[in-house]
Amino acid sequence: MKQFLTFAALIALTSSRLLSQAQITAVVNSASFAPGLPFGGALATVFLSGLAGVQPGTYVAASSSPLPGQLAGFQVVVNGSYAPILAVVVTSSGGVTYGQVNFQVPLERNVSEFAPQAGSYGGNLQVCVSGCLQMGLQMAPLPKPFEGGFFADANGYAVAQHASDYSRVTLQNPAHPGETIIAYADNFYTVWPPPPIGIPAPAQPLLQYIPGSILGLEGPPGNLYLQPLPAYVCNPIDMGQCGYPPSTPPLQTTFLGLAPGLVGVEQINFVVPASQRPGTYPLFFDTGGQTGALSASALLPVG
Repeated sequence: MKQFLTFAALIALTSSRLLSQAQITAVVNSASFAPGLPFGGALATVFLSGLAGVQPGTYVAASSSPLPGQLAGFQVVVNGSYAPILAVVVTSSGGVTYGQVNFQVPLERNVSEFAPQAGSYGGNLQVCVSGCLQMGLQMAPLPKPFEGGFFADANGYAVAQHASDYSRVTLQNPAHPGETIIAYADNFYTVWPPPPIGIPAPAQPLLQYIPGSILGLEGPPGNLYLQPLPAYVCNPIDMGQCGYPPSTPPLQTTFLGLAPGLVGVEQINFVVPASQRPGTYPLFFDTGGQTGALSASALLPVG
């Protein structure tokens, strides 16, 4: 499996006085921008507003590993552990300064997912500018993780490659029936061994999803589909039983794990059905008949 060399660029460009008017406006999945803080090892984005005295600009961590725990003066602390930072974007509009910090979630995040069994510890996220000893923005309890999502470009097309030559899947170079495609995602599953924090995933051993989730944090990612999104329906006898019934068999997946050479990025290899007709289809996971069971989707062109 080959490192996706341009990936870092794609996801990067997505004192008391400093923070006196600042606030955390959202914490989301870095791929789908679905609300919530992903599980440890995955990638997250925190949005800030009301910053003062912060110079606008785009700051990307050096390609050398490990990733820094501080970038452009920003630090993110999750349950007492500093998060590796990939990029910081600071903008100014209408006299208000906004910040976006892309980071890998420390494994300590998972402690608060056992809250009902561990004294209801909801966890804590802190964003600091110019040092956490002076002032930090707090968020507690931690927002629950949502379903994972696929990385996509500005038009909603999946960041995906042809497995045969690692060229990018585009409208001009679409996927073809019967071939294997590589898609990149965030927070669909846990892997074993546990994901490295702040450094790229190794090529050997491959860090792969194991059914049943060894860490016990979440169930299986569900079935992968490439089709029009199904209608959300409820059982007419029991209205509490609602879900998204898929209309076709799920895709064959040949690998679910972490992408070697990248930090916190999931790689999913799947086979486009031989019967798939030309068109542009949503790619999504269906985790079963529960409310909100569909993952955020991304578009994949098929030629």
